[in-house]
Amino acid sequence: MSSEDRRGRVDWRLPALALTAPLAVWAGFIGPSVAQAERLVRAGAYPVMAVTLALFAGALWQVWRTRAPAIQPPSRREAWTAALVIAVSSWLAFNAEPLRPKILNDEFVLQSTAFNLHFFREAATMVRGYDIGGVFLSLDNYIDKRPILYPFLVALVHDVTGYRVLNAFLVNVALHPLLLALAWWLARHFAGARAGLLAVALLGSLPLLAQNATGSGMELANATLLLAAAALAIVYLGRPDAPRVSALALALVLLCQARYESAVYVAAGAAVVALGWWRCRRPVLSWPAVLAPLLLVPFALQHKVLANTPVLWELTEERTTRFSLDYVPENLRHAAAYFFSTDPDQSSSWLLSLLGVVGLAWLVRQLVRHRRQTLDTWPAAALAVAPFIAGIVGNLALVMAYYWAGLNDPMASRFALPFCVMLAILAAVALARLEPRGRLAHVALAATLVFTLGVTVPRLARHAYSNLGIQEHAWVLRTVAARGEVPRLVITNKTSIVWLLQKTPSVLIQRARLAPDRLRRQLTEGNFREILLTQELRPTSALGQHQIIPEDVMPGTFHLETVAEKRFGTKLVRISRVVAIDPSPRGPVALAAAARP
Repeated sequence: MSSEDRRGRVDWRLPALALTAPLAVWAGFIGPSVAQAERLVRAGAYPVMAVTLALFAGALWQVWRTRAPAIQPPSRREAWTAALVIAVSSWLAFNAEPLRPKILNDEFVLQSTAFNLHFFREAATMVRGYDIGGVFLSLDNYIDKRPILYPFLVALVHDVTGYRVLNAFLVNVALHPLLLALAWWLARHFAGARAGLLAVALLGSLPLLAQNATGSGMELANATLLLAAAALAIVYLGRPDAPRVSALALALVLLCQARYESAVYVAAGAAVVALGWWRCRRPVLSWPAVLAPLLLVPFALQHKVLANTPVLWELTEERTTRFSLDYVPENLRHAAAYFFSTDPDQSSSWLLSLLGVVGLAWLVRQLVRHRRQTLDTWPAAALAVAPFIAGIVGNLALVMAYYWAGLNDPMASRFALPFCVMLAILAAVALARLEPRGRLAHVALAATLVFTLGVTVPRLARHAYSNLGIQEHAWVLRTVAARGEVPRLVITNKTSIVWLLQKTPSVLIQRARLAPDRLRRQLTEGNFREILLTQELRPTSALGQHQIIPEDVMPGTFHLETVAEKRFGTKLVRISRVVAIDPSPRGPVALAAAARP
């Protein structure tokens, strides 16, 4: 970019970027202490995300207004066919998988952060909550390790429609067809209509996608933004200008806030921007792109808090570090077992994996054949997506070095979603271009539809990969809700966040055992109309006898009345009502404990 524009005015955008980039590094990683970083994230994440999303929407509008399609727009028949395939794939996902959390704790924590963002504009997760004067207040909040984008989107829906736990699921319901539409657009851009339909069909054969589309996790937002960033990179390199560089830069900022490791895509996006400058022989900038590094400061501050808070790493007892090359061999074995599994209890699609290998082989062949070509002769679209493909592969490599990344573990399978989406698009493009008449793509499309009906639909019906203790929570919530809305405290043996999201005060069993007198006072003074307790019982004999597990045993001073019991596998889950609590003995130990703050 020249130092002056056409009207002779100095263009300060490039010098400004030279200032905002190092300033963002200092403000995010160097300057603030950990305590300061935590306070800044709490207070600043919501307004920064709101500004980012508003700028992104404005940039998309500018791109749309000045659009010049790089390929032939779809005919009415092609558009309706694509819409039908997308609608059928979405219907299969939403019909077979119920709208409920799929990954325990993770999804509840994300919803809790969204709760605080909506009600208090604070980016933090609640530990306790009480109704005070008709207002449910969250207390003892902490900065969670999970990025802020998905909770912010949920909070935004809360802001517009009112608070409902259901909103967390509706966000992913809306993102699912958008992801399929982006996959269709990308595959069609490279290989035509058949490739677009095949990409959608292959993604429809993947139970993992349906699992995330009907859950309340952040994976779908991450995958959707990844495809959106790749599409905007194609649009940008096709016509580098200010609106397009704004849209791409802001998409990268949002993508960085979608998952922890998605920061690697910032490097991919930066490479695309640099390619655009090189092709134009001048820098192309906009003021939103200049501000983009500063908009990433909350992400850097949150990372600083996480790096200095080992308790958030959730390491198992035998692990001492989150990332290590020692984890790679075992994780690779688990990955191979996942991608090509025929086990109906896995959320993978072995057909997608097999065709994805064909797509990867085709891509390598193309790179080898054209290795001597200069960047000037490569198609703009290929240059645009290449860094993102490298980013996805690098992302999976990074995950393989993570301590808990065995992909055939239902709790970790979600890490494979970006790679599976890439395989689907690559397979569709390769099969459509290997045979010019499209017969190979037609055969693959027919095989995918048969596979979806014969393999995927039964897996969706079983959804064993989603049965991760959710049924217990759902049953307890339904049973308690049937008792009517009254001032109630729940003493839980699981996580209290489930109840706090319902605006129901809750404490853990361990906490209740330490404060019996406080609970007795709450019960006798009528602050709560009822106090309920959840416990787990394990079998003790082959004759059907059960016993409360030691962790859930309450002191003899608690008098309980059983409300409901239900069997889950071999164990029982019991809901009891606390009828009365005897006063604690006033010995020296008890008095000393009561005197503590």
